[in-house]
Amino acid sequence: MRVAVFGATGVQGAHQVSLLTEAGHTVTAISRTAQPLKLHNNKTITTTAADISDPPALSTALQNIDTIFVNLPSTSFAQSGPILTGTANIATAAKQQNISHIIFNTSMPVPEIPQDIKAQDDRREMRRILRETGIPVISIQPVCYIDNLLEGWALPPIRDTNTLVYCHKPHLRVSWICHHDVAQLMVAAMLRPELGNRNFPVGGAETVVLSQLAEKLSRAWGRELGCVNQTVADFCDKISASMEGRGLESQQIVKDMFKAYTYYNEAEDEPFNIDMKGVLESLPVRLTPIEEWAKRPGRQPENVHF
Repeated sequence: MRVAVFGATGVQGAHQVSLLTEAGHTVTAISRTAQPLKLHNNKTITTTAADISDPPALSTALQNIDTIFVNLPSTSFAQSGPILTGTANIATAAKQQNISHIIFNTSMPVPEIPQDIKAQDDRREMRRILRETGIPVISIQPVCYIDNLLEGWALPPIRDTNTLVYCHKPHLRVSWICHHDVAQLMVAAMLRPELGNRNFPVGGAETVVLSQLAEKLSRAWGRELGCVNQTVADFCDKISASMEGRGLESQQIVKDMFKAYTYYNEAEDEPFNIDMKGVLESLPVRLTPIEEWAKRPGRQPENVHF
């Protein structure tokens, strides 16, 4: 199948490109500028330049494409307007080029009942824009990425003090999922166009509280990890400090983050706790257990730098 991947040079898109290529599909990896993209199998391909703000470039990039995978920037730390406009441009180009169906990675939970959380509402709007074309859109909606432990603010305490620090209350059950498994689920959805306009909240192979996650990572990495259940207030204080001098609308961002993480920690419907049995009946893949993920090459904290 001929597949175009938007956001191909991001960590999520790169996993999708690698998996599609390994499965023998013809992949057009789309990014803002043409550049080499090293795949997880150590092969390198050249990306196709097409900015989501450039409708003619998008239409050209989607010529002779069957299906598109859509990964879009987060609006948690960026203005919504340009990204929503870019979504509309992708939708228009997809309709012009008779794309058969779209696989949309929301990159975060999108509850059916709106929670007045900006980033979620933006993803819901992106999904609506894509579906307004009449093209079937299968929405893959991951919960909490375990790969995030090796990025940003989560990595230093793990690497430097053997402490897992995360903004989850002690009894919060989380179905941590890795980028590879999201890619697997997207490929499975691509092969099942009869699923039409289904929304799939997805998690990983195991659902654990933070202390259990620390135990599993301790075994996999051969290092004893403690854990700290960071409060929402402390988390937001650190987010605020990290944005100083970056010209961002920090007060609004922190307000939105506080609302989102309070919801994740306190909601009765447990948005981070996903029963994958029904999902796997529709999208049959083998999910990656936590310890298996942690033992893969490049997953050891001491080898990760940013």
